[in-house]
Amino acid sequence: MARKYPKHLALFFLSTSVIVGAADESVIDTGKVVEYYDEEDYVNLGSIGSGMFGGVSKVREKKTGKIYALKTFLPGLEGYVHATKEINALKRLNHKNIVKMIANNIENRRKDKDVHIVLECMPCDLNDVLNNPKTKENIREILHQILEGVAHIHSKKLAHRDIKPENILIDLKKLSVKICDFGKCREGRREGFFFGELPIDGYCKDISRIVDLMGYFYLGVSFSDWDCLGLFSIDGVDVFVEAQKKSVTLDRSFKAFCREMEGVISKNGMDLFLQLVSAERTGGCTTVAEALKHPFFTEGREQDPRPKRESDVQEPKRRRLCSG
Repeated sequence: MARKYPKHLALFFLSTSVIVGAADESVIDTGKVVEYYDEEDYVNLGSIGSGMFGGVSKVREKKTGKIYALKTFLPGLEGYVHATKEINALKRLNHKNIVKMIANNIENRRKDKDVHIVLECMPCDLNDVLNNPKTKENIREILHQILEGVAHIHSKKLAHRDIKPENILIDLKKLSVKICDFGKCREGRREGFFFGELPIDGYCKDISRIVDLMGYFYLGVSFSDWDCLGLFSIDGVDVFVEAQKKSVTLDRSFKAFCREMEGVISKNGMDLFLQLVSAERTGGCTTVAEALKHPFFTEGREQDPRPKRESDVQEPKRRRLCSG
């Protein structure tokens, strides 16, 4: 029996496994009230992933035939706390570009039993299709949807803090993108310190991950230490960005990376990239929403320079922009 989910739990968050499955079998009612999970209402179709606190399975709802992802948290205080965080994060976030929660059993379960959360199901994550031709043809649309999801998170004064290809679900057939895995999510204004000296808040953390994604899309690279880019704000990244706009050449480590980007992205794309790189280190809760209006998203792929040879397109790899 479905019952409305009460609104009295505190806000917490959880990092989850990628929620994937057969999305073409799944139809989600975005206005659906979150229900209590009853195992008898679903048929388990097998495991599709695992994580620190449990696993993820694909399930079919008996009543509707719809396909969902079922997250199972193992018994114990730690699993319960993390499940509570996940549930409350998804309750607070309601957007087409954020994975939706369908049901859970956090309050109608015995304390020694697993916690279950039923979630929207998608075919794969972005990491699985980075080199798919359709992905490359639709970089602007995919990036725009990611920004829309992040802008919604920031509008709630929250920050995801772990935006990466593995945490972005995608249906290439429908060109639908959804952000998942909120384990590092917290109040956006809370600051952290990197290398003991650089203050940076959650909003800036998300923005730096979006820049990271642009590197993924256009250069086929990911930065194992992207946070260290923040050091360039001390060492001259803001000066570099201003100098770049004035066509002044600077001998900086960041210069080489920008030169690579200029070879594969349009002028508007490079402008967006530099705007995001030089975003405010704190208090930028509207930066992503403003970026959605950038002309980069209204131009075509033909504006981007093409690689000289097909072999120039690299497989995703790790790169360090600085030492530390």
